Amino acid sequence: MISGKFLRFKSGINYSLLFEILFTSIFVGVAEELLFRVWLFEELKLFLSTNKAILLQSIIFSMAHQYDFSESFTTNILIKIGLVLLGIYLNLLRINNYPNIFPSIAFHGGIVGYIFLAKSIFHVQGSYPFLLYGNQYDNFINPISGLIGIFILLILNINQIKNLKYFSKLS
Repeated sequence: MISGKFLRFKSGINYSLLFEILFTSIFVGVAEELLFRVWLFEELKLFLSTNKAILLQSIIFSMAHQYDFSESFTTNILIKIGLVLLGIYLNLLRINNYPNIFPSIAFHGGIVGYIFLAKSIFHVQGSYPFLLYGNQYDNFINPISGLIGIFILLILNINQIKNLKYFSKLS
């Protein structure tokens, strides 16, 4: 994909942009993980089983990210599916590392940082199979909105379920 058919490198490095990317990825990672994986999840667990709390928290996490009316319905559904799977993964990651939330923060911040960094150094050119790779987001490809990203998130979720220290955590 980086071979030049779909992406090309932009010339020059903007160091102030790199600082903004670092700040944004850390801020978004910390803020969203504390909001969704700590506060909301723990509140939902007071009324629901752990499984239902994980699923509902992930759906709310997905809905909190805007619906892009300029994109097709299919694209928006793929983005929402990817966000739900990401929310589930981040919550399972937190459960497997409880009480440490840093792995979830680092993974979430890493995804945000990757998207912002990649869109600052690459330029999407021409058409590409968006169903596989994901939709174009502000001149870059959102990796969790394509079938490849969704498949990877499914594998990550399966791995986290297998790595649960105690299956009773998901009752």
